[in-house]
This record gives sequence, structure tokens and C-alpha cells, in this order.
Amino acid sequence: MKTLADVMTRDVVWVSPSARTKTAVILMKGHGIGALPVVHSNETVVGLVTYQGLLGEPQDAAVMDVMEKDFTAVAPEMTVHDAAELMNRAQVSHLLVMEGDRLAGIVSHGDLMPELGKNFDPLTEMPWSDALRDWAMSALKRRQEISMILIDLDRFGQFNKTHGHVVGDKVLQQVADVIKTGIDPDLELACRYGGDEFGIVSIRQADDAISLADLLRERISKIKIDDIPEAVNGSYGMSGGRRTQEREDVHYAATIDDLITRASKECIANKPHRAEELAPAPAPERVPGEAAAPAPGRERLRIQSISLTTTATEADVNVSLLLGEQEYSRSASGYVVSGTSVLRLVAEAAAGAACKSLESGHGIVVDDVLLYGSAQEDQIVTVVAVFITPKWTTRHVGSAVVKRGDPHRAAAAALLSAVNRQIENVPRAEPEPPQAPAPRED
Repeated sequence: MKTLADVMTRDVVWVSPSARTKTAVILMKGHGIGALPVVHSNETVVGLVTYQGLLGEPQDAAVMDVMEKDFTAVAPEMTVHDAAELMNRAQVSHLLVMEGDRLAGIVSHGDLMPELGKNFDPLTEMPWSDALRDWAMSALKRRQEISMILIDLDRFGQFNKTHGHVVGDKVLQQVADVIKTGIDPDLELACRYGGDEFGIVSIRQADDAISLADLLRERISKIKIDDIPEAVNGSYGMSGGRRTQEREDVHYAATIDDLITRASKECIANKPHRAEELAPAPAPERVPGEAAAPAPGRERLRIQSISLTTTATEADVNVSLLLGEQEYSRSASGYVVSGTSVLRLVAEAAAGAACKSLESGHGIVVDDVLLYGSAQEDQIVTVVAVFITPKWTTRHVGSAVVKRGDPHRAAAAALLSAVNRQIENVPRAEPEPPQAPAPRED
């Protein structure tokens, strides 16, 4: 796993404590960044300002009056994984990387995503299955016997259809928390295997591994989601942990695949009857003559058009989105400083257009925009967006592949990918009535 020294931004753009908030916003938009360290003339770091934190602040206010004084500072040796966990615990979007008293760099969620995306699930904050395989292979090479446990949630597809993906994501996060707090890091590693399935590889013997799985299943059944009457339940399968003599001429990868396959088959066999899971929920009774209840959720936003004009130093963008037949548009302008400056403007315009479709009190702020190449040599735009409601704030990540050489459309698509599932469960703003034409003066 890489450290922050490998991914941090070293040429840090900063702002003086006496500067105005308007200056800070211009710097952030011009450089396509979401935060600025606040630095005295003697190079002492005294605070941090973020784009999100400046929303609603007077433009002529001094930065020192609105900055975050309790900023989070870390060492460059911290791993990307540990930094992501710290950001989540501290509920911060940026970390200042310090070498002693000297500012060495800054990292955002977006800086971590390309590395985390390889083997880390940002929703559950668990590694993916490749980490499980690496851990299992290391244990086998140390001549340790391993147990493989797969836990699969019951009827989760139907649960998602009934309550929506936002609630489903909360369930996955809570299940992940149960598993992470229930295992012993010295004895096992847990991962999100895929979908609603979680994997654990352990050096416990079979009986102890089964006891662990039973305990986790019991704790999962006690998960409660606000306003959701159904309990969350899971099934598990376990294999391995029974060998009493050393393996000879082991093909490690094949052994791991075999253990995973057997645990998966046992998990499927232990699940509730498939017919119950696939049966549609009964339709609610209707009073004769009463109109049918509307379907939950709402349509998703989609791109209508993107217009862009640029000069050598500035860019103007207009993005129009459609929600059903209603169109929402927003413009953005800024300086062209880096390769992602224009992409950020497109994402911000798309976020502004999306905000117009939301009920008052809800908003979307672009935290970071990245452009990088995949293993297949495709370019991918990733947008980190902050979704704001009157009760809570969450950060979401969306990505889109650049198609037909159009990264600007990919930036808007990545923003919608990050927020569309959140928008589905937010009341829609009333469309503005058409303006009557002004009376003619004869």
C-alpha cells in the first residue's frame, strides 16, 4: 500500500490569514482544488479553509475568521488506507501532511481514490477480495492452516427494491462495521467480496471459525435501521481449518480458490428458500375508487447538453440536465490552470443544475475531480461530491469513462453517478412557473 508521500500534492497553494474569502474562492476555483492551508508569513500553518466551508460566508470576511483551526495533520509515512480511515472518523475532506512544523503537502479524498480503488471499497471501508487472497497465500506459505468464511445477506435484492439503495448502502456499512469490530486482526482478515457478500480468511481451526461466523451472524441480525421494520439477516459458509498435517507440493492459488468455492456453495445451501427470496411482495390493498399510490423514488437526472467556450486562460461552461421533461441549467466560469480545471467547472455546473431540481435545504458541492488512465488505457474521470441535506452530509464518488474523446461529458456523467442515487430519495423542487410576457408599450 502506498503512503501519503506517494500521492500528496507537494506544490501546495495556500492563502494568508488576512486574505478575504473571495480571494480564497478564486484561488480554489482557479487551481481546481477544494481546500487551502492558511499560512502565516513565517510559514506557520494556522488553519484550513475548504470550498464547502466557505459557502454562505461573506465575500469580504477575513480568512482567519472562518478557517478551521483544528485541522488534521499527518505524517507523510501514513498509508493511504489509514488516511482514508482517519478522514472518515474525523469527517474531514482534506489532510495536511506535515514534516515537523513544515507543510510538506496536502491530500484530499480524490488523491486517495486511484490507489484505494485498486483494492479498497470506500463504502464499507474494507479491502476487496484481492487482499483476502494475498493474506491467505501468505498464511499458506508460512505453513499455517486457514479457514475461509463467506457471509451473504439474505433477500438483499428484494430489500433494495423495497427501501432503495440509500438504505441498502447503510445496511452494508453497518454489516461491515459488525464484521470489522468482531474479528481479531492478528488471526484473520475481512473483505467485501462483492455485492452483499463478505469474506473472512482466518488461521483459526474449523470449530473456532464456525463460532466466529455464528457470532457475527447473530450480531448482524440485531442491526436496526430507522423506520425499517425488517431485520437484517445473513447466511454463511465455512471451509478449511481441519487439516492436521502440513501440505506438500501446494499450489497456493488453487487451494484458495477451492476453499472459496466450497464456502460459497455451503453459504448458498444455508440461505433461505430461493423461491421466498424471488417471490414478489404482495401489492397493497386499495380502496375502490382511490388512485394508486405513486412509486417510491423518482426519475434520475440525465445530461441534456454541455456548451463550452475557452480562451488561453479562462473557460465558460453551461450544463443542462433533464429530470423527466423538466430541464435544469447552470453556468460556471473560471481560470484554466491545470488539466482538470475545465473538468471541475463542468462538474460544478452539473452540480448546480442538479441542485435546482432539489427541494430547498438540499445541495451538492464538488469536492475533487480526477482524470486518470485505467489498466485498459481508457481515461476515467472521477468526481468526489458532497451531498448536503438539512439533517446530514455525505460524500460520494462517481466515475465515468471518457467516450469519443469527450472528457467534459464524462465529468458531468461522473457527477451524476455520484449523486443520482441520493437524489432519488429527495423531494423534487416545484418547477418554476413560466414567466408571462411583459406588456407591450404602444
